[in-house]
Amino acid sequence: MSWLLQRIDDRLIHGQVVVAWGQRLHPDRLWVADDGAAADPWERDLLAVAAPGIEVRVVSVAAMAAAWAEENLAAGGAFLIVRDLAAALALVEAGAAVARFNLGGLHYAPGKSKVNEYIYLDEADRARARALLARSVALEVQDVPGARVESLAALDPESAPA
Repeated sequence: MSWLLQRIDDRLIHGQVVVAWGQRLHPDRLWVADDGAAADPWERDLLAVAAPGIEVRVVSVAAMAAAWAEENLAAGGAFLIVRDLAAALALVEAGAAVARFNLGGLHYAPGKSKVNEYIYLDEADRARARALLARSVALEVQDVPGARVESLAALDPESAPA
């Protein structure tokens, strides 16, 4: 088994994830590592049915870190989604050996500046990006499989480590 994709997307499971990435990667499991969703039974249940034909597991970031090595040994392919750079960094700091994250959607919120059409960052996001890059975790910006892959550091030099 291998991890097929690790994605940062503030919408978690939605059409691009299910249709574009799901049809390209054919995952057996889709993990959502999100403390808020894991703690909310309604959101957990909603996410569980958002990807027909794919087993969805909604867990806390800590639970995902604990399951990381075990999932590497499981049969089939897995796709991981976290909501933001904070969760991505927490997962890596907890010991998950993530080599790269696909940045697929960090949308506008007050205080965030535009990097491209679907990535907006504030200084806290940039600090987390620098911390991930300093740990040799690649941050690749790409919303759908056919789109060009770009390095976050190239698109947003403020996100690159000094």
